[in-house]
Amino acid sequence: MMVHINEELKAAKAAKAAIEALSTTPLSNSVFLAALNKANHAAILNLSSGGALNDARSNVGITLSNVIHSPRTQEKIDKAKRAIDVWIRELEAAKP
Repeated sequence: MMVHINEELKAAKAAKAAIEALSTTPLSNSVFLAALNKANHAAILNLSSGGALNDARSNVGITLSNVIHSPRTQEKIDKAKRAIDVWIRELEAAKP
């Protein structure tokens, strides 16, 4: 089930706040991880064929999975931050 673009953007912005907070708080905080999981699912569920937005969705799915499911490093968090920023830019450009 696809998520409406406004809902996807909301999830992306929540992920941005969560990933920023992960840089300054304990990495096991479930509230932050829940926001990242929600954003990851929104990005993956909305993948379709081609385009910059889908590239951003794919990249954010990969980087968030790395943060969520493997040992976290500052490098992984920084990559996820950059991916989320691109995703938000592409979502905002795609809004009707």
